[in-house]
Amino acid sequence: MVSIRAPIGEIASALYGSLRLAFGDKNGTSYFNSSHLGFWRSFTAAIIVAPIFILLLSVRYIVSDSDINFFRFVSIYATSYVIGWTVFPIVISYITGMLGNGEKFVGYIVIYNWASVLQNLIYLPFAILVEAHLIYGTAATIIGIFLLGLVFLYTSFITKTTLEVSNGIAAAIVILDLILSIIISAVTQRILHVI
Repeated sequence: MVSIRAPIGEIASALYGSLRLAFGDKNGTSYFNSSHLGFWRSFTAAIIVAPIFILLLSVRYIVSDSDINFFRFVSIYATSYVIGWTVFPIVISYITGMLGNGEKFVGYIVIYNWASVLQNLIYLPFAILVEAHLIYGTAATIIGIFLLGLVFLYTSFITKTTLEVSNGIAAAIVILDLILSIIISAVTQRILHVI
């Protein structure tokens, strides 16, 4: 049986490709396994990011004054985490179909997933510092906007390059991704305080 967990070599190649793309090098796309097996293996990215996300949750739980059971807290966020990694690919599969370039869907999600590792390695440590109240106020706002801007530009570049769409469509797709993330976060918070 073929493993859908990406081997070390494939992970290293994908992360290097992600870094090349971050510097605006379109040839970075050649470092990814854009096969159907590569598609499933790219979700290994979620496993790589998970430890940092768990650290963020731990800090969030510790600093909160909530009396929510820790197991329930982790279970709800874990479910939200999995949903967060699966909703966008489902939505983008329909969008690429409507745009008439559905054949680019697999390659796009492969790059999108691996690029998410780089994005999270940059953004999550900042989020942890904010949750721990080590960065706050105006400084937190300015740094947060700056980092989100970098992520937006990076993801827009990947979207435009991989799907071969206009700047406007690429930006719209990235904004849709952001909206989906906000909705998932809002629903998670709602469930957390209702159940």
